[in-house]
Amino acid sequence: MPAVVSDLWRYAVKGLDRDSLDSVDLQPGAGFPADRRWALHFEDAEPFDPQQPARLQGAHGAGAEQVSKGGNSRWLHKSNFLCAFTAPELLGELETCFEGASDVLTVRRRSSGELLLRACLTAAADLARAEAWFSELHGRAVRVVQASGPHHFGNTPAGFSHDPSGCVIHLVNAATVASLSAAASLSSPPLHPARFRPNIVVSAAPEWSEFRWVGRRVRAGSAILEVLSRTVRCPAVNVDARHGSGKADIDVPALLSRHYPQHGPYLGVYLRVVRGGVLRVGDTIAVEPAPWVLALAAAAAAAVLAGVEVLLASHDLDESLPPLTGGAIDNGTLLRASTLLVLALLLHPLQRL
Repeated sequence: MPAVVSDLWRYAVKGLDRDSLDSVDLQPGAGFPADRRWALHFEDAEPFDPQQPARLQGAHGAGAEQVSKGGNSRWLHKSNFLCAFTAPELLGELETCFEGASDVLTVRRRSSGELLLRACLTAAADLARAEAWFSELHGRAVRVVQASGPHHFGNTPAGFSHDPSGCVIHLVNAATVASLSAAASLSSPPLHPARFRPNIVVSAAPEWSEFRWVGRRVRAGSAILEVLSRTVRCPAVNVDARHGSGKADIDVPALLSRHYPQHGPYLGVYLRVVRGGVLRVGDTIAVEPAPWVLALAAAAAAAVLAGVEVLLASHDLDESLPPLTGGAIDNGTLLRASTLLVLALLLHPLQRL
């Protein structure tokens, strides 16, 4: 059964709340439009060069701080930003909304709904006001920085290492999240997919089946995506302000390693767009057959059809057999059509390999 898209989420500012989308226009090598387009960069952290936006892509794990590819291009670790990794509980107190048509960010206090900030991130005066506000909030000077072109402030170097001009998309399987909740006896409340900050949430897929997609291509709506890698989880997922307590009271990476040692602290997968198209809530995501399966199926079909042609060349079926369709179709054509039908039925299960 193919997976079904249940949610599409964009995070315009790295580390802040998601915005729900009904559909998204996917372009090759790009992520969701405006996803992680802005970030809150600590002024005293590793420098950000606006002329080299590819230098700023957050990454998980040790050794991810700098990788060179093509000159001095590099990405920076997420510890250089005010985000869910560096201040999960503080940012969890904020409820944010980004209006894509106007580039306006609205910040409210989650507990009361009090308006705290409303600023256009593409207007200089508003941008300065937003920087001052976030700096005062955290107590450390913050700059609101923007990636240009196809770049974004992603959570993985996967897009960078595969293609320095590319972006990645994050997918989480709701059944996998539910499986972890059940294994860890978390029921009030259970873990929510939003805790893992995905762009795409799927349902109807078996738990952990998304890990078998790595290295394969999937058809998502009218787009084709390549599944690059599993997603390693960091302490940022220990806090869920919207669906959990808002405190770092669950060690999710440890739970993953304890209950699923065969997988380790991984949940979700990263993808990149290979062929553009539109993806909508309710669309299916189907795994395309592996190349070796297609090659095997093609070879088998060719061999069988060649055998049919040899049979037809050595026997006149219209003379040796009565007209099987009353003469409407000659027996040779009927045999060819029947062979193709049987091959289709036999080879169909290979699509799941």
